[in-house]
Amino acid sequence: MIQLYLNIIKRIRKMNILIVDDNQVVRHLLNNTVKGYCKLQECSDFNIFEAQDGIFAMEMMESKKIDLVLLDCNMPRMNGEKVVESIRLNDNWQRTRIVIATALGTEENVLKMIKKGANGYIVKPFNQRTVFKTLDAIMTSIKEA
Repeated sequence: MIQLYLNIIKRIRKMNILIVDDNQVVRHLLNNTVKGYCKLQECSDFNIFEAQDGIFAMEMMESKKIDLVLLDCNMPRMNGEKVVESIRLNDNWQRTRIVIATALGTEENVLKMIKKGANGYIVKPFNQRTVFKTLDAIMTSIKEA
């Protein structure tokens, strides 16, 4: 009974997703891909926000309860690595899932970002199937938390 109640409470608030990339085209593609995923999964309770760099991403983190961040590594002003570090240093954001979406797909870079606190990785150029597979894994981890 308590678990049922907790599941109902979790459903009251929409999931907030933040897409962070300095390239507007990539933000648009990820936005449409996430919307397509949510439509396919019949999940209508979500909001998508966008930020063009790490500074704006941190402002969004402060003003919204972000559940999932899709994050580029190479951005002006504040790069993805610094964003991951900042998120993981804040106790209020420990449950926020972070997926790196970048062209820097070397094993060394992937391991570095995972060690810093990223939960997943998508290498650009990405396709819908790759993003959907990653979102499946992340959404499962959010539901189980």
